[in-house]
Amino acid sequence: MPKYTVIITRDVTESTVVEVDAENQEAAGEAAMAALDNAESSEWEIDDGSWNHGDHYVTDVSPRVMRGV
Repeated sequence: MPKYTVIITRDVTESTVVEVDAENQEAAGEAAMAALDNAESSEWEIDDGSWNHGDHYVTDVSPRVMRGV
């Protein structure tokens, strides 16, 4: 019987905090996205409760490679 390697994925969300000065909420969101895009690095944390509640699904199925046979 053929063997397969199957990747099963479960989505999680991560968040980071960006502080900006802006005229209103919409402008703050845009400024924060721009600041993040231009940042050399940022610290992200997995959101509480996010890591163990998402539905899982198959993202790839590949025939298993038999080495040394």
